[in-house]
Amino acid sequence: MEVVRGDSAVDVAAQALREIALQKNDGDFLGSEDDLVARLKVSKPTLRQASARVAQEHLIKVRRGVGGGYFARKPGSLSVSRIAAVYLRSRNANYCELTFITPMFYAELAKLAAANPNLHYVGRLREFAERDEATVDPHDMNGYRDFMRSEREFISFLAEMAGNNVLQLMIEITADFSANAPRNDEEMLRHMDMQAYRRLRARLARAIANGDGDIAELLSRRCTDRMCEWMRAGLKDQSFEVDQMKGA
Repeated sequence: MEVVRGDSAVDVAAQALREIALQKNDGDFLGSEDDLVARLKVSKPTLRQASARVAQEHLIKVRRGVGGGYFARKPGSLSVSRIAAVYLRSRNANYCELTFITPMFYAELAKLAAANPNLHYVGRLREFAERDEATVDPHDMNGYRDFMRSEREFISFLAEMAGNNVLQLMIEITADFSANAPRNDEEMLRHMDMQAYRRLRARLARAIANGDGDIAELLSRRCTDRMCEWMRAGLKDQSFEVDQMKGA
């Protein structure tokens, strides 16, 4: 660990604690307070200040009492999305702006996924396409919720298949925003043709499974253009609000 001249004891302890947590799996025990005081050679007040900082980064969790101590934690996209929502709210951004950049991310996602020849992923895509073509969504709120859930699952799967961690984070942030946006679901449902979309999404899944990146990119843009049109109908000019960012 490199210590920069001028760093405070809390800075140094936080950096060390951060590195310890990053080397562990989610939920791993890092030690008791006394253990870490001895390991980091700091006082308890310094450790507590440092741990509060690292806990805000969602890298550790501190439990008090019997069976307590310091535990590693892996941050999820939602913690990043909340900070991004603060940034966007401070600039008076609205959710409709999100719909104009989403197709770009998803098109790149489709191209990268199509370049992955892993047979496990390819098999799951073909299964997804068959399921999409066989599904008949009732045009009501239950059908709408199932459809939207399937869309997020599909995109999350493609993000995993694409294998690019930076792009995966961008996709997860946009998905968090979309899931938590204060949209008018009834208005969206009124505009949607879920069956036509599922058929188009099945074609996209097969293009990716076939490794055809150009066709996958084209179909991805068609899918996201259609979805974003529906989203704009339900979002209007709603501004970003941090307290709306909850687990999806």
